[in-house]
Amino acid sequence: MRPGDARAPWTPPVNLVLVGCGAVARSYYAPALKRLLAGGWVGAVRLFDPSSARAREVAVLLPTGALAPSWEDVLNGPEELAIVASPSVAHAEQVQALLEHGKHVLCEKPFVLDRVVGESLVDLARERGLLCAAGMVRRFSRSACLFRQLLSEARPTRLVWHEGSPFRWPVDSPAYFAPEAGNQLLWDIGSHVVDLLVWWLGVPPELACRDDAMGGTATNCLLELEWPDGCSAEVRLSREYDLAGGLVVERPSGVLSCRDVTEADVVRGSQKSAAPSFEQRIPGAAASAGRTFADCFELQLQNVLASVRGVAPLWAPAEDVVESVGALATAEVGSRLLESPWLSRREVERARALRAGALEVASC
Repeated sequence: MRPGDARAPWTPPVNLVLVGCGAVARSYYAPALKRLLAGGWVGAVRLFDPSSARAREVAVLLPTGALAPSWEDVLNGPEELAIVASPSVAHAEQVQALLEHGKHVLCEKPFVLDRVVGESLVDLARERGLLCAAGMVRRFSRSACLFRQLLSEARPTRLVWHEGSPFRWPVDSPAYFAPEAGNQLLWDIGSHVVDLLVWWLGVPPELACRDDAMGGTATNCLLELEWPDGCSAEVRLSREYDLAGGLVVERPSGVLSCRDVTEADVVRGSQKSAAPSFEQRIPGAAASAGRTFADCFELQLQNVLASVRGVAPLWAPAEDVVESVGALATAEVGSRLLESPWLSRREVERARALRAGALEVASC
């Protein structure tokens, strides 16, 4: 049984507004909300996007989807919960306004792009007695939860994580790739990966980043992390290539691996399941931690809805991700060029100059 097949264990259902009707709303929120509407978890749903055409595209996917005519109408509307699925650069301003108008908030990743801003939003939510959740959906997967337990029992010595594939996300505009948009590879896939590493192991004092951006957007990225106890991690991310391997964790007691932390099992070096009977209860949700991305997405929403009704704590509160936001922001500021071995010395120098803004991209 899928999580969304279960009836809500409380009443009344939660009325909500979905802010931002781009690809993530069409691909994930609409199908999940449709199932939760049928199960009585969600009542009325309204949609807002600066493009009314995009909002209508999502509205037709829902049995009760209605459009909010303006941002002011969203802020002053009757909904208890707002889901922020707008572009990353808008998150901080929109979350602040929604909290100031008395709404609980679930904000898509990355929550914000600055640690201080994130802390101020967490403080605002606390002052107003409101919930502020971060959309770190991978925390709701069975394998992510199992890794958290296993790594708390036996600290690893090294982790190697490869994740990437050719970019296929159905973006609506080339503006998605603007350097200031918060959609850089580091903030896109990297926010998921770094969040889980911090969730499992704590904040790494050392986080170095190298990527191949040469005046444009990065397609490949290398992260190197170190913790005070000697544990280290290497993370390779790509929007260009299929990166095989998934996650490999070395511990004194043996090796653990997982091809896909969201949808595959954790196995030992013998390729046997690390814990066949493991289950992680998600507070307020109708099922244990998920084995597919779609199930994790529904579990995340169920947890937030139950929290709004006061019957469960948040599984991914915004205050838990502020540290990883800070780590990513620091890594971005200090990021260096990921040099390609096929570039000549002159080409490397030119790439560094482009990256530093000393040359115009058009002069290449």
